[in-house]
Amino acid sequence: MELITWAAPLVTGEGLKKWVLVVAGNLFIAVLAARMVGSFMKKDWGGMITMCAAAVLVVGFVWFPDATVELLKGIWQKVIGS
Repeated sequence: MELITWAAPLVTGEGLKKWVLVVAGNLFIAVLAARMVGSFMKKDWGGMITMCAAAVLVVGFVWFPDATVELLKGIWQKVIGS
């Protein structure tokens, strides 16, 4: 019975999906951070702010997916007014 409980996430693939999303998301965040430092060195402030905003959005989707989706739904409802 104990083995079935431990193997349950492997059967559905939910654990693997979360793991892949976290690893890919963290790699993407690292690339954005490196590009942000490059933009800072070139004094490209617009590029740096854009990379920072993109990194914040990716962090939200990787680490807090449900809360981020609800936040974006709330913002969209305010924009369209319904």
